[in-house]
Amino acid sequence: MVRQWSGREARALRDAKRMSIREFAAHLGVHERLVSKWEAGGAGVHPRPFNQAALDTSLARSDDVVRARFAALIDQAVVGETTVGQRGVPGFDTCAGGAARTNYSSDADLLALIDAGAVRGDALAEISERDLIMAAAHEASEHAGNAESTNVGVTTLDQLDADVTRIANDYVHIPPAPMMVEMLRVRRRVYRLLEGHQRPVDTSHLYLLAGSLSGLLANASTDLGYLDAAGEQARAAWAYAELCGHNGLRAWTRGMHALIEYWSDRPRRAVLLAQSGQEFADSATAKVRLLNIEARIWSSLGTADETERCIRSADVARQNLATDSLHDQVGGVFGFNDAKASYYSGATYIHLGQAAPALAATQRTIELYSNGPSEQRSYGAESLARVDNAAAHLINGSLEGAAEALHPVLALAEDKRIAQLEERLTGVRRRIAGPEFRDAVAARYLDEQIEEFCGLTAAKGIAPGGSPG
Repeated sequence: MVRQWSGREARALRDAKRMSIREFAAHLGVHERLVSKWEAGGAGVHPRPFNQAALDTSLARSDDVVRARFAALIDQAVVGETTVGQRGVPGFDTCAGGAARTNYSSDADLLALIDAGAVRGDALAEISERDLIMAAAHEASEHAGNAESTNVGVTTLDQLDADVTRIANDYVHIPPAPMMVEMLRVRRRVYRLLEGHQRPVDTSHLYLLAGSLSGLLANASTDLGYLDAAGEQARAAWAYAELCGHNGLRAWTRGMHALIEYWSDRPRRAVLLAQSGQEFADSATAKVRLLNIEARIWSSLGTADETERCIRSADVARQNLATDSLHDQVGGVFGFNDAKASYYSGATYIHLGQAAPALAATQRTIELYSNGPSEQRSYGAESLARVDNAAAHLINGSLEGAAEALHPVLALAEDKRIAQLEERLTGVRRRIAGPEFRDAVAARYLDEQIEEFCGLTAAKGIAPGGSPG
C-alpha cells in the first residue's frame, strides 16, 4: 500500500499497468488533464483524498505482476531523483570506470534524456527497445489527445453567430449606446475563448466573429463621431479578416475604413482603400457597395468621369448572382440593399450638383425606408437622404421643398441624431445663405431651426444607430 499518493506514484502505477494517460484517466474516472497535472508535479503534487482512494483501489485490484512492476518503478524513481540532484540530467550517470548507464523511471525521464542528447553509444544500448517504442507511442497519444481537446463546441459557435447577426440587424434601427454594450459583451466572450485551446477551424471561426464585431464597433464609433477610434477598430477588423482569410470581411472592412478616411477629410486615402477592397469582393453586394463608396468619394472631389465610371461598374456588378456569408447572410449593417444604394446615389449626385437625379434618388430612398419593414429601417440613412433631398430642392431654387424635406429631420428625438447630420445640415445652411435666399423670411426661419437642431446635437454628443455608411 502507498501511505500518500503523489504524482510520482500515480505515474508509476500507470506505467506498471501499461496504460496511456487517457486510458488511466478513464480507469480512475477522472479527466486526463488531471492525470497529466499529477505527473508533471511529480512527488510535489498530491491528489485529493477521493482520488487517493481511487488509486488505492486500482493498486489493490492489480495482479502480482503489476504490483511488482509498480514497486520496481518506485525504486527506480527514487534513484532517478537522487541522480538528478547529483548530476543535473534526469536518469543519467557514469560509473566509476566512466561507462555510461541510464536510470529512467518514466517516459518523461527517458524523453528528457533524448532531449538532452545524453542517450548515445553505450548508454543507448542499455535502453530497453520496448520502453523506447512505448515512450514514443505514449507521447504521440497524449499530444494527439490534447490537440483534439477544445473549449469551443458547435452550440457555442452557433450562439455567437446568432449574436452577431442579431446585433448587425438590430443596429440599423436601435440607438448605439445599448448596442455597443452588446457588441463589447460578445466580443469579450470571443476573446476569452481565443485564449483557450480549440481546433484550427474553430479558431478561424472565432477570428471571423472578432473581426465582424470590431467592424460593428467601428461603425458605431463613426456614428458617435469618434473617427480615430473608428479607424482603430477598422484596423483590428482587418487584422482578424487576414487571420481567418475571409474575403467578405476583408471587402467590408476596406469599405468601412474608406468611409472613415473620407469623413476625416482624407479622400485620396479613402479612394485607395475602396479600390483595394474590390479585389476581395467575391459577391455582387460587396462589389456594388465598394463601387458606390468610391463613386461618392470621387464626386466629393469633383471628378465626374471617375464617378460615372464607378456608377456604370456598379450597374454591371449587380448582374452577378454570387453572394457571401457576411454581406448577404448576416446582412444588416453588413448588407447593402436597394435603399442604401439609392441613398448613396443621392449623396453622389448632390456632390456633382445634379439636382434632378439627386431628387429622384433621395425620394426613392425615403419611400423605400418609409414603406419597408420597420426592423430594416435605417433612421440614419433615411434622415441623411432627407437632408440631401432638401439640398437638391435648394439647387432647383425651391425653399419650400427644402423646408418640407427637412421637417421630419428637425423633429427627430435627440437620441436619433447621428453625427453626420450636423455636417450635412451645415452644407444646407450655406446654400440658404446664398444670394437667392438671403432676404427670404422663410429662409431665415429655416436657418434658425437648423442652428437649434445642431446645437442640441453637439451638446448631447450621442448618435443613433442606422449608420449611413
